[in-house]
This record gives sequence, C-alpha cells and structure tokens, in this order.
Amino acid sequence: MTIPDSTAEADLVQRLRDRIAALEQLIEVEQKRSHPHLQLAAEVHRSLLPAPARTDRAEIDVRYEPLDGVGGDYCQIHFPREDVCFVTMCDVTGHGVGAALLAARVSSEVRHAVHSGLSPVAVVDRLNRFVCEKFGSAGLLLTFFAARIDVRGLEITWSGAGHPSPILVRADRRTVVRLESQNLIIGVRPECLAPEPEHRTRLSPGDRVLFYTDGVSEVFDATGAELGEEGLAGLMVDAMPAGVSGMIDRILGQVAGFQHGPVMDDRTLILFGASSPLTPE
Repeated sequence: MTIPDSTAEADLVQRLRDRIAALEQLIEVEQKRSHPHLQLAAEVHRSLLPAPARTDRAEIDVRYEPLDGVGGDYCQIHFPREDVCFVTMCDVTGHGVGAALLAARVSSEVRHAVHSGLSPVAVVDRLNRFVCEKFGSAGLLLTFFAARIDVRGLEITWSGAGHPSPILVRADRRTVVRLESQNLIIGVRPECLAPEPEHRTRLSPGDRVLFYTDGVSEVFDATGAELGEEGLAGLMVDAMPAGVSGMIDRILGQVAGFQHGPVMDDRTLILFGASSPLTPE
C-alpha cells in the first residue's frame, strides 16, 4: 500500500484554497461592477409596472416582488375607455436582466395592441406571433393573460396562454371561479389559439378577481405540500373583509407564513374589485 505524501497533499489543498479565494475575489469584483447596471435595470423594469387605481366603479391594487431585483414578471392596467379596464400579465421563463428585457419589450407590444382596440384573444394571438417572429431562435417562452373588464356592464372577457388561472371570488365569499387559460404558452409555435380561445362571465358588485404569477401559488410548506390555486383561493376568501386595499398584503403575508424555505420565484399580483358593499375591518 502506498502512503500519500502528506507534504504534497498539503500543497494541493493550499492550491485549491488559493484558487477558491481568487474566484471569490473575482466574483466580488464582477458583482460590484454589475451592480449599478442591475440597479438601473430594476428601476426601468419597475417604471413599467402599474400603480393602484380607483374609479367610481372599481378598485385595483398591485404588488410586485422580484426574486433578483429584476425579473421576468410584467403586468399592466389600462383604461382605453373610462368604462373599460384592460388587465394583462406575463411571466417570462428565467430571471435576471434577459427576462426583464423581454418583459419590457412585451410591455410595449401589448400596450400598443390594447390601445388599438383589440380583444383579449387578439392581443394573445398578436403577442404570440411577435415573440415567435422576433425571439423564436432564442427559445424564449412566456405565459400570458389578457382580460377586458367592462366596469359599468360588469362583465369580464379573458384569454390566457398557459398562465395560472386568475381566481374570481364572488361577494358572498362562497362561490369561487377559476378563469382558466385556454391557449398554448407564448413562443412555442405561431399558431397558439385553442378552438375556444376566449371566454366571458358576468361580475357583480363586491366580486374580486386576483391575477397572479406562479411564484405566488407554487410554494410549499415544511411537509412538501403545495399551496396551489385551491389554497390561494382559500386565502382570498379569508382576506375578503379587509377590502381591496388590504387584501393583497394579507394574502402575501399568509403565503409567506405557509412557505418553508427561501423564495424561489418572482411574485406579481393584481387584485380587481367591482364596487363593493363591504367595508374594511
């Protein structure tokens, strides 16, 4: 049996330690160099996100929690007319600057489509063809959801592309409706629409609709159980008495309390509330 040379082994360990220290120093330098650029990218990305809004017929609240300062989540709220609210949301695969850049480009394309008067399904189709044409070779994919809400007629029309189903909780707090995505995820192929690519349903005063990205629902507790859409709907029902302005914070607090371990994805939420007889607690 050959006995290892302790001196040679010690030299190898020391060389490995020196190499690790050099790599750590290089990483630190690169982080310091890239930090201003990442900070600027985060500020630009946040500038594209909507502010909460309120009219005599509706109240809308928004929250955005990126995983890495900049992320691939994006959402918009538009009022192309006084009585129409258009909500859009997407989640680009991946994180960081690349995902944020694509989200910003999507923002511009969707804004133009909405203000051109397109229906939700037409917005989905147009965005999918744009992504396939411009970014097909990059293999970039994203989930997307578009909803047109008639705030006076109280009707919501929606079309989704692989995006988590928004949750509609009726004012009675007993009825929960999932607004399921109908179409293929954006960027897979130029034709993404299903045979029935768009649906609509009536709303009533006091109803709430939660739009969100999967970072909100795909969280796990210490046993490995997932919160999921059903669990998120339960959190919505429990939070209804807080009013629109307090619901999202209460929901996010409950999600954080449920989750075991570090946050793994961006979280974006939009809560739409039709004029409601409920009063905050």
